[in-house]
Amino acid sequence: MSDSLPLLHYLTSDANFTDYRPAVNADGDAVIFERTPFPQPANPLTVLYAIADFNSPNPEPFLSQGTGPDAPPPSQTRPDWCWKTGQLLFNGARTNKSPLSVWQVGADGSAPTRVSNTTGGCYPTWDRNITPGVPAMFVTEYGGSKPDPCNAIFDVDGNLKAANIDGADLATPPASVFGGMPTVGPNGLPQVAFAGQPVVKGWAGSSSNKYDQNYNYIFLNTESNGVFTSAPMESEASLASYDKSYQGRAPAWSPDGATIAFESNRNGGFAIYLCNLASGTITRVTDPALGAQHAKFFPDGRKLIMCINHPNSDPPSMGIAWVDISGLL
Repeated sequence: MSDSLPLLHYLTSDANFTDYRPAVNADGDAVIFERTPFPQPANPLTVLYAIADFNSPNPEPFLSQGTGPDAPPPSQTRPDWCWKTGQLLFNGARTNKSPLSVWQVGADGSAPTRVSNTTGGCYPTWDRNITPGVPAMFVTEYGGSKPDPCNAIFDVDGNLKAANIDGADLATPPASVFGGMPTVGPNGLPQVAFAGQPVVKGWAGSSSNKYDQNYNYIFLNTESNGVFTSAPMESEASLASYDKSYQGRAPAWSPDGATIAFESNRNGGFAIYLCNLASGTITRVTDPALGAQHAKFFPDGRKLIMCINHPNSDPPSMGIAWVDISGLL
């Protein structure tokens, strides 16, 4: 693994805020992300911000403030941008600690609308294969089915299409799988990667069998005759016992379907890694000392956007940055 890492290009570097979970548009020149005051007050409120021009980054609130039935939710997190329609999905709630729901909104911030029946839906992500004239589909980490959480399919009218698409792993030993943080590949459903772990008591030394995102692997889905199955992206990862050397979460699929970007603390602090799906080769993109998370690809597949600590801030605060990964692919 090379020690030469790509240069970080920071779009935000305000020590008064934590900026998190970016999503870039279809032209690769605008980004929407979460912003929370830093250090956090007693009751922090996270809202979506936008940068409309990478050449002159000026973060502005994405959604208007206000009250009433048509007002956006006060807490706004986890945006995902549909490159075909320009619409966004995000999580909305009354406060940062209230139950989440899935919302959709136009790229200009117009008409934020809560998607029915999605209370408990987290990390919504679009089906990339949008079909004209058919209600758009999305996948979300969902607490309304078992195991909890798992990944479920909804349409934008709030109709539940599949309550659990993580399936049962066919490796030895067989086990059902917790799933969250889904991402849909460029070919659309059922091409899904997610952060998951087998539903087994004692996983990572736990006395229970509850989901813990700190002890995840990246899983990939397959489907046959309506039956979904899941297997670790890194085929050497054991489902009999947890192995930190394969830890991973928050996957993102490249536009050509060849690569998964993900975050992992397998080498200390969180860093961004690339997995070449054909060869299985893992390549580190960022320094673990900077705690990078939630990377997503640009439409050209040659760059990543992510949240990452400012190198010299004390105490550390997080901004949004992009990197050119063309030399690592």
